[in-house]
Amino acid sequence: MVTRNVTSCIRDYTRYSDTVAVLLAIRQMVLKNPKIGKFIGVEHKLKNSKGNFLRPDLVAQYDQDTKGMLFEVKWSLPFDEEKLLKKLRELKKYTDTLRNWSTNNGTVDTHDLILVCHIDDARRVVESLPQLLTSKDYEFIKDEGFAVWGWILNPAKRDSHKEEMRFLHCYGKISNRQLENMIAQTGGIVVTEDVLTYLRFTFAFIPEKPPIQYTIAVLVQNILPSFQRSVEKENYELDADLIYERAKSFFPSWSEFDTETIQTKRRWLIEAIEELCDLGLAEKVVTSPDRWSIQIPTLRPRGSIQEAICKRIAKALKKRRYTGRHPRSSASKAFRRKPPKGQERIDKF
Repeated sequence: MVTRNVTSCIRDYTRYSDTVAVLLAIRQMVLKNPKIGKFIGVEHKLKNSKGNFLRPDLVAQYDQDTKGMLFEVKWSLPFDEEKLLKKLRELKKYTDTLRNWSTNNGTVDTHDLILVCHIDDARRVVESLPQLLTSKDYEFIKDEGFAVWGWILNPAKRDSHKEEMRFLHCYGKISNRQLENMIAQTGGIVVTEDVLTYLRFTFAFIPEKPPIQYTIAVLVQNILPSFQRSVEKENYELDADLIYERAKSFFPSWSEFDTETIQTKRRWLIEAIEELCDLGLAEKVVTSPDRWSIQIPTLRPRGSIQEAICKRIAKALKKRRYTGRHPRSSASKAFRRKPPKGQERIDKF
């Protein structure tokens, strides 16, 4: 059971890490191919007819800025059918007439919506779409301008076959003819190994919240070592603001860092540090809020960082279950919430 769930934990880490490359690959594709369109931004704020702001993962414009494109990238989707349908219904908010585009009057004539997810999730999405079509509210699904793409990562092989990522058409059709022709070709859109390597070293996060083991890995590998002043293992007192400021470079620099964005990203880091406390790798400074004493180097694994973290989380959760102790209330909800029916989650350790 523990081994199986450690594997599941590592899988979620890898899926999120690969999805970071997916979003950056889409950005790169638009930037390098002006015929596709003009890149506007990641989490660029658009305003709906009610005056509420929406933050699509990626926004672009084409056809001389008369049309727009929205990409919504999901690193994971629920296995439970009702929860999956709920997620798909949320896409409707992007079909409203939107404003605040990068045009003279802030509008476009029409816009495409593309849902991008792992090929396994994409198959389940396509199977579920007919259920939404029973309601007139979701007729946009069958209209031109909505599509589902699946991505798949082919690992490198010994026969010199290099790693590559592919975007594959799974459902629907968009109005952007250039991009539609690219995704419809045999084998879809290919992202080569050299591009993938570059993208993975560009940024570490996408707008969607990562699994906590991923945030811990970024903290342990990249952010916390930057505070180290000695080759020896020592404890350092660090607060949330200091850690967040150091971590900013790992978030997409094109994001609009308003108060909402800052608080969201800051909360991810705080939850990860609180989990480090649960794992015995950090301690809360009682006299000061959002301040911790953290051991740096925090981990020196013999194998992969994700495996070491997932094993520690599994061991800690098993100990809690054995002693009847619950996770800290500040720990990530992913570790406290009951998993959806039929879905294996790391909180089942």
